[in-house]
Amino acid sequence: MNDHIVSARDLSKTYKVYARPADRLIEGLLRRPRHTPFNALRGIDFEVPKGEGLGIIGENGAGKSTLLKILAGITAPTSGDFRLEGSVASILELGSAFHGELTGRQNIVLNAAMFGLDRQQVNEHTPGIIEFSELGRFIDQPIKTYSTGMVMRLGFAIAIQVNPDVLIIDEALSVGDGYFQKKCMVHLKSYVEKGGTLLICSHAMYYISAFCKRALWLHEGKAEALGPTQEVVPRYEAYLDSRTDRAEEGPEIVEAAPNAPARIDEARLLTGNTYRHRGALVLEIGWSCDDPEMAFHLGVGLNRPDEVEVASFLSHRSDAGPWTGSTHHTVRFEIPQLPLVKNTFKLYVFLLAEDGLHIHDTRILEDAFTIEYEDYPFGIVAIPHRWRAGGDGS
Repeated sequence: MNDHIVSARDLSKTYKVYARPADRLIEGLLRRPRHTPFNALRGIDFEVPKGEGLGIIGENGAGKSTLLKILAGITAPTSGDFRLEGSVASILELGSAFHGELTGRQNIVLNAAMFGLDRQQVNEHTPGIIEFSELGRFIDQPIKTYSTGMVMRLGFAIAIQVNPDVLIIDEALSVGDGYFQKKCMVHLKSYVEKGGTLLICSHAMYYISAFCKRALWLHEGKAEALGPTQEVVPRYEAYLDSRTDRAEEGPEIVEAAPNAPARIDEARLLTGNTYRHRGALVLEIGWSCDDPEMAFHLGVGLNRPDEVEVASFLSHRSDAGPWTGSTHHTVRFEIPQLPLVKNTFKLYVFLLAEDGLHIHDTRILEDAFTIEYEDYPFGIVAIPHRWRAGGDGS
């Protein structure tokens, strides 16, 4: 227990839902229930060691934000208890900790004081917060004039610069431009590597897998699974695949903005669009960037038309790249022998930052290629195998 900086025991939260406002008053006067209980959380147990990340995943309404609000001290649990050691910073609902009439600079002082910093510490941290937020002259404008992206920039800059022992983040980082998201992700990875403890809620499983050793899957307020990320995330994704609304949800894609620093120019199959089993596939990817010092990795996803993920390929996990030193790049991705035996497939091409976390641009090749077959095979891949008669090993 001593090495766990965050822990929760039988944590539950029940809200009272009233059909009309007057029922709340009537209940108070008559002392008779006039509400319907809604169990947002039920019996949640988990522990997080110092220097690790816990990813909290689940569908909308599963209880993720409620759990983070309890841990951040914004709301109290109905039952159970929890413990967080050391200093805590949170980025939850955008603007919830800011005063709209105050300037960004004044809100830095206010929020830093809420984190427990004295005047001297506030003065020491303020330049770094302003620099990281990149708000420029807007730092002396009222928060009410900020866009949601600007509010997120300031909130993240304050939380990361005060160097908390525990950092709690909801989906706030999904707001804002791709450049600043990349900057945030780099700092989050560095924060955990340096011993910080991260609790993060996100629908982007790629980020959950990158930052967190363990994941907590919430479903209808209960813990559906808790364990290593590489075990929990596939279970959650399989559950989503089984849902009829999976197609509506769609893949998590970050398209290049018009002013993006890098963009894919071309992604084409050099070996045609029709293949047979064990044929070779060659995909040529070309991209350009504004700065020759930028470095890049690539990712390729192979999906069926119904978005079942067949395979994925990442250059930074294959000892390839990063590619740098020019404003124009061309790389060929090769699969010497396709193990696929039937179906039509689509390809996702991702232009990744040097850390392999941020997606600069995406290119989707719908109906990229089709596998021809002579007889009707079962399954979609052919796995090398052999048959043996008897037990003599011959």
